[in-house]
Parts: sequence; structure tokens; C-alpha cells
Amino acid sequence: MWCLGLTGGIGSGKSYVSRLFAALGVPLYEADSQAKLLYECDNRLRDNLISLLGDSIYLNGVLQKEVMAAKIFGDHSLLEQVNQLVHPAVMCDFSMWKAQQKASYVIMESAIILETPFASAMDKILTVSAPMAVRLERLCGRDHSSVEDAQLRIERQWSDAMREAKSHFVICSDGVTPLLPQVLEVHRVMSLLNE
Repeated sequence: MWCLGLTGGIGSGKSYVSRLFAALGVPLYEADSQAKLLYECDNRLRDNLISLLGDSIYLNGVLQKEVMAAKIFGDHSLLEQVNQLVHPAVMCDFSMWKAQQKASYVIMESAIILETPFASAMDKILTVSAPMAVRLERLCGRDHSSVEDAQLRIERQWSDAMREAKSHFVICSDGVTPLLPQVLEVHRVMSLLNE
């Protein structure tokens, strides 16, 4: 079974594009939402995070995101240690999920596929790209953040050009170019890989 990694920067429209693939019947693994579940239900991950960051990051078994963020904010070394705990847990969960699927290919959606070990598990990479002005408008409307804050969040991530250079497919999500024909073409190509 082939794996398509679907990625894109914040505000690019990758979640919407992933839902279009899901509507076509493609099994979709949303890495960010699954990681949030693993924080709560993966005892080994929870214990390792507590060992690293202290008891205060959990309250009644629930991850205190603000506490964790405050501990790792600005500490690149600590952030990397957290990632070294979380990413393998997500990959293990993805592998178990994938083994249960019945399809010619599956999708893992994550903004950070190319920056993590997730990339090595993907057969193909799809980047969803959008112009900066469109991304800023989406972020400000969705999160009610200022243009400056939205721009800072975008600048902390890889650029569209960096993602596109490492991708097999690129979907333009500029709010003008129709998405469905682009999605259908990628779906067609991915569906033919097993033939």
C-alpha cells in the first residue's frame, strides 16, 4: 500500500484538500490530531514526557499544552527532545493504522512531514501551496490573529518553495484555481501506482 504525505504551511488549505481526498474514499491519517490523542492515551509517551518536563504538564491525565509550551518555548534543545518522543509514537500509531486500511493508497496529513522522520515513511509527497496574502487572510479570519502574528507563524515554517522542491505533486490553493480537478489528478496517479 502506497503512502502519500500531504503537507503545506499554515493557512495553505491543506486540511480542506485532505478532506477532498477523504471524500473520494482515501483513508486519511491526520498526524496533528492523532498526536493530541496519543498525548492522552499512550502511557509510555505520557510517562516519557513527564520524565522530561515534569509532573506539571499533566493534570488529571490531560496534557496542559500551555505549561508544555512555556517549558519548551525558546529552548530548541528541549523542543528537539520532545519531538524525539512524539514523532516515533506517531509513526508507530500510523503504522498500526495503515495495516488496518484497505485501499490502494493512504494519506498522512501533517504540516511538518518534510521536517521530520515522517518523510521517510512516505512514497510520495504532495504540497498544498497558497500565496502569502491568501494565507494571511485565512489565518487572520480563522484564528482572529493580527497580520503581524500570522506572518510570524508562517515565517517559522518552511517556505512553499522549500516544500515544493521536495514534492512529487503540488496543489495550488489560491482561492481562484479550482481544487477538485487538481485533487482528482493526484488521486488518478496514486490509484494507478498499484496497477
